[in-house]
Amino acid sequence: MKITKGSFRIITAEGWRTREGSVSYDYPFYIFREEGHTAKHDWYVSHMSSGYSIRKNISLKHARQLVKALKPFPLFLLPDGESIAKEQKRMTNHKLIQIQNIVNQQEKP
Repeated sequence: MKITKGSFRIITAEGWRTREGSVSYDYPFYIFREEGHTAKHDWYVSHMSSGYSIRKNISLKHARQLVKALKPFPLFLLPDGESIAKEQKRMTNHKLIQIQNIVNQQEKP
């Protein structure tokens, strides 16, 4: 997963917005850090098709670990936030808790 400088799109309260910075794409996720942010824990993981943030203010290493851990879940292959929300209602509590535990897991040394 190579980090490049360039543009990427995120979803905000005002809709889709283009930002500049560092970004890496690993479908269905992307990792990014906005231009001017240089701290170790300034990285975000977002869902490509919906643009929604999955985790923010983490290290690049942790972001890569998170993407790797979430890729096996077909839930994230859905095209938008609404579809994901509907599918989450159909999922078992066990799967939902499993995903939440992965997202909320602290960085491994």
